[in-house]
Amino acid sequence: MPRRAYAEEEANRLALDFFGGDALRASVFLRRYALRDREGRLLEPTPEAMWRRLAHHAARMDRGAEGKYLWLFSGFRFVPGGRILFGLGHWRRSTLFNCYFIPIREDSVRGITRFLDEAARTFAYGGGVGTNADVLRPQGAKVRNAGVESSGAVSFMELFSTLAGVMGASGGRRGALMLTFSDTHPELLAFIRAKTDPERRRVRHANLSLRASDAFLEAAQADEPWTLSFTTPREEIRRTLRAKEVWEALVEAAWASAEPGLLFWDRVRTWTTAQYGGLEVQGVNVCGEVPMEPYGACNLGSLNLAAFVEAPFTPQARLDVGALEEATFWAVRFLDGVVDLGRNRHPLRAQREASLRSRRIGLGVMGLADMLAMLGLPYGSEEANRFAEEVLCRIKETAYRASAQLARERGPFPAFQAQEHRKSPFIQSLPEDLQREVEKGLRNAALLSIAPTGSISILAGVTGGIEPIFALTYLRHAGGEVFLAEHPLLKRYREATGGGLPNWPTAHSVDPFGRVRLQAALQRHVDQSISSTVNLPQDTPKEVVEALFLTAWKEGCKGITVFREGSREEVMEPLPPVGVCTFCQTA
Repeated sequence: MPRRAYAEEEANRLALDFFGGDALRASVFLRRYALRDREGRLLEPTPEAMWRRLAHHAARMDRGAEGKYLWLFSGFRFVPGGRILFGLGHWRRSTLFNCYFIPIREDSVRGITRFLDEAARTFAYGGGVGTNADVLRPQGAKVRNAGVESSGAVSFMELFSTLAGVMGASGGRRGALMLTFSDTHPELLAFIRAKTDPERRRVRHANLSLRASDAFLEAAQADEPWTLSFTTPREEIRRTLRAKEVWEALVEAAWASAEPGLLFWDRVRTWTTAQYGGLEVQGVNVCGEVPMEPYGACNLGSLNLAAFVEAPFTPQARLDVGALEEATFWAVRFLDGVVDLGRNRHPLRAQREASLRSRRIGLGVMGLADMLAMLGLPYGSEEANRFAEEVLCRIKETAYRASAQLARERGPFPAFQAQEHRKSPFIQSLPEDLQREVEKGLRNAALLSIAPTGSISILAGVTGGIEPIFALTYLRHAGGEVFLAEHPLLKRYREATGGGLPNWPTAHSVDPFGRVRLQAALQRHVDQSISSTVNLPQDTPKEVVEALFLTAWKEGCKGITVFREGSREEVMEPLPPVGVCTFCQTA
């Protein structure tokens, strides 16, 4: 059926009207997600047209359910990942999966060039890539070619980063890349310090994370020796240093440059749901919220918790749990359907095979801070943390029941083994009746992950993932433009209360340790992982970063990233809210 093309000015006007004059949200929608024809003319001037497109294609996997899916998307109750918003029903060759893990298959020139080829093809389709750089031998190791000695794993990280930057410079979505490193590689200190030199600005187009074992963390706290080793066909390289020296370098780097992030790798591995049958996790995606097997793929989507609050900012405010559970049910069915709708749109055959074998999906949440504010629960308080955990528990159980029902209808994921699946501590933490359902089969090897949500949370007008409200007003850098933005919930608050400024905790006023405890509480109900960043004031001492890392490890998080204000270029800059004095920060 032919679609009407809209002139840019008309589309801009319609989008601005839809978003109530919010230029940032309208820009993100039109620039990133609105469908265009082959001549570049806009076909979707508002999200309503996009929702109809998504519901129409989703119903191909669920006959007669187009109305249910339209309800799911409407009002931003559920927002699929950006690749789905852009690609489903699009004429362009783009993937519907936000993230992939691509291994460097061997420590050789052939292995490096193969990875570069596979990563470039994935970037070209709009997918983000994670890999483990520690597969490569350290600097000074013997090689059999004319070079005599290897330039080292960290030197090739710069090459991988450059590839991501070049692919991003060609227009469209940036080449998103995650490079992780083992805590036993001989170049461990060089990896940790890769981004601490502000003059050289190395590896600037990749995220860095350390896969830290419990043994390393324990050795660091006890100030014990730590052995680094790497074996090649020609030699075994071994070095010993103080684990505490490495730990101090890690804290210093995170304080100075916000990287590397920490992945608590033993927790990641032991709490995964399918550590068997070729699905054993080896690395993570770009933001760390999806641990995956080689060539693993994951399509993402987030429930907007704020969309389910009734009578906000009043004593009668409540969360419509029934509607949230219904949305969870249909969101699982939608993301599972995307596995099939996108099966022929993977950049690599190996990715297609891995996706169909695990049928991995990543259902998450956003707008958690908005939900708490609407209910009158201060973000970071014990009461708010308990309530948030209860909400995630409901989502978890509903999602697993939906996947079990899909398995009865369409069969479990091909690699499913009931006995092996039951060995996961996460599965054993489910209610007994749900564990019995899982034993009969699941449609998806893993179901839940909480992504940062970035652009899609701007689109929905809420906070990203489980983050606190960043600021009531702020400057936002997006698409080469700078927007003076106000958090959308502020307008709703004024309309509901007749004016004034709320006393909501924001990113730089929230207790960072309470923030970590919230993440740990929610991680108990997320079978994959949570990507989230703890914001810190510029004058935060290194000892606080160290304590936050240890708290996250001991409380059961799977990873942690900190961002100290001023440690690197910022996308958002907080401003005083309207009506507040710039100099004294008071009303």
